[in-house]
Amino acid sequence: MDLSNKEIKSFNDPRIKELPQDTEILYMCNNQISSFKGCENLPKGLKELNLWCNQISSFEHSEGLPRTLEMISLGDNQIESFEGCENLPKTIKELDLGGNQIESFEGCEKLPKTKELYLGGNQIESFEGCEKLPKTLEKISLGDNQISSFKGCENLPKILKLYLYGNQIRSFDHSENLPRNIKELDIGCNQIRSFKGCENLPKTLEMISLWSNQISSFKGCENLPRSLEKLVIWGNQIRSKHSKLPKTVKII
Repeated sequence: MDLSNKEIKSFNDPRIKELPQDTEILYMCNNQISSFKGCENLPKGLKELNLWCNQISSFEHSEGLPRTLEMISLGDNQIESFEGCENLPKTIKELDLGGNQIESFEGCEKLPKTKELYLGGNQIESFEGCEKLPKTLEKISLGDNQISSFKGCENLPKILKLYLYGNQIRSFDHSENLPRNIKELDIGCNQIRSFKGCENLPKTLEMISLWSNQISSFKGCENLPRSLEKLVIWGNQIRSKHSKLPKTVKII
């Protein structure tokens, strides 16, 4: 069901109350909703709720959300912190908070036991406090923030996929602290200049994305993890050959 671009201002709108109770997916993007007040009017069987580009500034009143909810997208709203997130349904497995105004991980210990968390496009500067994230997390996106180093990432939960594109990372320093079972790492569009230090990357990595950095040579690439299957390297300034890479690695 799609109620996007309808100038809806609250969950008390009659169009919401008239929705079939067996509605499982609902899009309400680009409206004017500023609060979860009245969200108990949503269909009781709802599983996915997309609220991109509204004006929601906090999790207050979110306890009224359907207890069946598995995914909620709150991207491009006005949320500044995790305060009140304990009111979200415990059933949520995927939470999108991209494009908000969150500055730190403070309060994240109250999040539901999600598997996927999207925090891209916020104002997070470091991994400080990340040890409080749900231990159930398998995937976290922190792209387009202000993170400048892998320092502190040893406190991340044992996630499988980590996205750090569009930050301010300059090297592989402290990369030995990445989660030991990680399989995918996206550090595209940072400021990395070489493969120096890549020998410290976890030996479980299957894919690493280095698109649009400042790498000019494949020198040192032979030190990449032997588990690697895919290397995304487009958008750099590399002119040399990659003969030292294992033939099993797919280069994009």
